[in-house]
Amino acid sequence: MSSNQKVHWDDRYKLGIDAIDTQHEKLFELVNRLFDLEDSNSDKEELRKILYEFSDYMKVHFRDEEEYMASIDFPTLEEHKKLHQEIIESIAQVISTPAKLNIIKSKMRIVSKRALIDHIMHEDTKMNIFLAEKEDENIFDISDI
Repeated sequence: MSSNQKVHWDDRYKLGIDAIDTQHEKLFELVNRLFDLEDSNSDKEELRKILYEFSDYMKVHFRDEEEYMASIDFPTLEEHKKLHQEIIESIAQVISTPAKLNIIKSKMRIVSKRALIDHIMHEDTKMNIFLAEKEDENIFDISDI
């Protein structure tokens, strides 16, 4: 697949939480390694390696993100965990389905778009909103004294 099929990192995906942003960027790098593979038998083992590495790193990232959310008392943590589990299951489904490389790339493009771009932009950004609201409350409380 051509490089325009890749999912590209954009700074607008940054949450301003360095550890999480770094992990998000790494996930983009991992999924894009799939699109660098050519359709040949020699790449099947590399494909398997990348898929498992992406899946494993996604689990590590979700664990770290959930720990961070717990540390800030994020109010919808349980719902967010369910979304993470759905993404993990989607990735597992792609890994377990035998298919040609171009089909796997297509499926992973869909999953990674959902797991990376949509999830970051629509779900993870809720952490920023929550923290901003929390900060506003603290500022209000301090000035109210």
